[in-house]
Amino acid sequence: MDIITVTKENLEQEHICCAISNNKDCQVSAKKSWLRERFADGLIFKKCDVRGKCFIEYVPAEKAWCPIEAESYMFINCFWVSGQFKGHGYSNLLLEECIKDSKVTGKKGLCVLSSL
Repeated sequence: MDIITVTKENLEQEHICCAISNNKDCQVSAKKSWLRERFADGLIFKKCDVRGKCFIEYVPAEKAWCPIEAESYMFINCFWVSGQFKGHGYSNLLLEECIKDSKVTGKKGLCVLSSL
């Protein structure tokens, strides 16, 4: 399985595979605009080469957009592998990408904020 890193250079060509499924929806352009701005903060958006919800989105914790104190950590903003992709190891691949990127940039570890 190939992993695609979505960047400001390829953002317009890539399906962002979020909760928004229709590329013509105004919410898609709003999400892409938001992503474009966050890339400057170090946001990384990686997805499996499938059309669907199979992605991870993370940023240095100092730039997280929620109230968290985790200096020198990577903050996982969103990690979603939908039902049709479960059981194929895609979650592991995406998490390994996050761990690798975190190590390369000298982070102490990962953090995530979750709720039920």
